[in-house]
Amino acid sequence: MATTAEHIGLARADASHRTSTAGRVLRGIVSVHMVAIFGQPVFAGIYLSGDFDGLRWHQVGANIVTSLGYLQLIAAIVVWVRLRKSWPCLSTLALVAAETVQYFAGMDGALWLHLPLGVLTIVGIVVQFIAVWIRPIGPARPTTGSEGRSA
Repeated sequence: MATTAEHIGLARADASHRTSTAGRVLRGIVSVHMVAIFGQPVFAGIYLSGDFDGLRWHQVGANIVTSLGYLQLIAAIVVWVRLRKSWPCLSTLALVAAETVQYFAGMDGALWLHLPLGVLTIVGIVVQFIAVWIRPIGPARPTTGSEGRSA
């Protein structure tokens, strides 16, 4: 009898085996996006500690994070069109919308909106990271007449 850990290990191996090239590209972009977004609070903290160069770093980081978000959206659209998986595109669209509003709120100095959206986008990208690495991102399985029916 297999343990729970063995089942999880088999599921993860199966998930990576069934992931298509478009899915692997999306995984890579989501991973880089997540690493980049974690720099943003660090740069803001450097600025708030009195080093005014931190604000410039935060601005450059915002440009990089926003660009990665749009690149991720393109990859998610490809996954939707080619693999018929809509959840990566819809979740990325929501994330990119929040990042865009956050970007302009930061440029306008609306910290009451910029800070909560920053927390929200970090949580969102972490959830996406987990989702794209735990699930296979391959073609949708065709269903046959006998699947999904109880006897």
